[in-house]
Amino acid sequence: MADETYQPGSMPEVFQLIERIEKKLKQMERQTTRAADLTPPQYVVLRLLWEKDRRAFKELAAASYCTPATTTGIVDTLERKGLVTRQPNLDDRRSLLVALTEKGKSLQSSTSSIEMVFDDCCTSLEPNEIRQLCDLLKKLEDALFE
Repeated sequence: MADETYQPGSMPEVFQLIERIEKKLKQMERQTTRAADLTPPQYVVLRLLWEKDRRAFKELAAASYCTPATTTGIVDTLERKGLVTRQPNLDDRRSLLVALTEKGKSLQSSTSSIEMVFDDCCTSLEPNEIRQLCDLLKKLEDALFE
């Protein structure tokens, strides 16, 4: 698909641009997370826990757009690395919570460069343009999943 050209402003061109942007973002994520010995999905789960610690597996899966089985695998790996632990959920005995360890909490300060990559990559876009782009992409997403 990379060699195909589409009429400017057409929906196929929009999807081609989205695909190219996604590939570049994945490459940037891999490069920056590699320095912290993390994969991009592991980083996503940690970022969610840095925002709000002690989350249920189901909540992590939904927020990271992963299946529960994939989330379990990610948490297993993070647990082996000593970054998270499983804890009982006092509100629901059938589920467990994922909580950061001290090592997991301290990793946040050393991975701030990942967030900076996103802040620094698009300085040519004005804040109102970023909001407009978000609105349009959400509208496109909604149209695709109607």
